[in-house]
Amino acid sequence: MSEYQYLAFRAVDRRLTERELAFARKQSTRAEITPWSFENEYHFGDFHGDAEGLLRRGFDAHLHYANFGVRRIAFRLPGGFPCPKRVWTQYIGVGELKWIKDPKGKGGIVSLDPFHEAGELDEIWEPSAYMEDVIQIREQLAAGDMRVLYLLWLCGAFDDQSVSPDIVEPPVPAGLAEGGRSFEALLEFFGLDPLLLVAASEGAPGPPDLDQRKRIGAWVDALSDNEAKQHLRRFLVEDAKSVKPELIAAIRDSVDRIDWPTVRLGRSFTELLERTEIIRAERETKERKKQEAAAKREAAKREQERKTRMKDMVKAPKKWLGEAEKLVEARGTQNYKAAAEILADLRQAVGGDEGEQMTRTHAAHLARRHPTLTHLKSSLRKRGLLE
Repeated sequence: MSEYQYLAFRAVDRRLTERELAFARKQSTRAEITPWSFENEYHFGDFHGDAEGLLRRGFDAHLHYANFGVRRIAFRLPGGFPCPKRVWTQYIGVGELKWIKDPKGKGGIVSLDPFHEAGELDEIWEPSAYMEDVIQIREQLAAGDMRVLYLLWLCGAFDDQSVSPDIVEPPVPAGLAEGGRSFEALLEFFGLDPLLLVAASEGAPGPPDLDQRKRIGAWVDALSDNEAKQHLRRFLVEDAKSVKPELIAAIRDSVDRIDWPTVRLGRSFTELLERTEIIRAERETKERKKQEAAAKREAAKREQERKTRMKDMVKAPKKWLGEAEKLVEARGTQNYKAAAEILADLRQAVGGDEGEQMTRTHAAHLARRHPTLTHLKSSLRKRGLLE
């Protein structure tokens, strides 16, 4: 297996300044760099730049994939976690799931880099497709979605080296199974079955009623005319993509915090994996039965259509001899099989010596007329229509 690596950084809240772009260009001479992105692929060599420095100088999200075991994501939270330290520390800190605080202020970097042996996980053919999911979970966490913390804990617990499989889960947030496509994609990226979310959500409350739009509406209604004009001016004059996250953080800090419901279930990571396997087996059994039932219905439908066709064959056998001939003239293995099937059904429909003689005579006629069509003759022989 040849070596392959994919490395990407993405700016989300705002575009990079010229100074930040200059720093980014110093980190790699080969990467494709814009004010919004930094991207490179390696078939040999490695990235020797400052990943943390890039995340502290304009970029907001980072993804690193290598087909020899590396699966790393990181993203910066300029306003820190949307919950108290006593809460988020129950999730962050397992294995290689870390919080790297900025030298100043509340911000920092969430970094997840579990260890896996080369070849243990299935290869990912389009790692770039997962970057949007990293950006999405960053946005959800910044908005106060506690499910993201538990999701990161799950991915961090799946580690070959630094985490015990008997590690006990932290509090389980409500509505975990309804996390959406980005949650499932992150589990896939780290080699886990997306049904792990279903297993982990068993026994937890349903999705909480936390309407972000209501909170934003209440905050906007409380603004004075002067404050509203100032914010509107910022959106029109400054970079709107950088202004929005600042205002979201202000809304979060100014209104009463709504705690995301959680429950302590005390299961080990191994128990969660075992339960996931059971759920997967149950779903596969259910799907297999569903497919078998659909196949039976389809077979019954085809048989009914065949019986209807055979009734027509009794009334007009020459018409169906002509249909078989048209199929052969059209060429193709499937057409030869269909022509042989028509003759076999016609033999049964007419019945007796008459049906046998009529169809075998026509089969011999087709074989003589098309002596080089071996697939045709093979199909006729399989139906007992040709010696």
